[in-house]
Amino acid sequence: MSKKEILLLFAAIGFIIMWILDLRAGLPAGLEPTFWNKIFYHYSFLMFAMVCLFYFQYSKQIRLKKEEEEAKNKPSEKPKDDKQAQRKALLKGKK
Repeated sequence: MSKKEILLLFAAIGFIIMWILDLRAGLPAGLEPTFWNKIFYHYSFLMFAMVCLFYFQYSKQIRLKKEEEEAKNKPSEKPKDDKQAQRKALLKGKK
């Protein structure tokens, strides 16, 4: 996992914790307790958390795609011939 992904996860957890604490705190005295005021006031932290989680998934998919492409472009090793290795070992011993 990259540093960006770790930071995004921690940010999402932080926003969820702030959302829970904000829900428990209630509305300020100046706002009327209507449905839309509650939604706007409390759920902005939840939406920030969701944005962090979605961006985490996006960056993770991009990273996995890059790693997959690098694995495809990486030259594969030739299979070793055991008899050839034995011949070389015997030739070294005869010298």
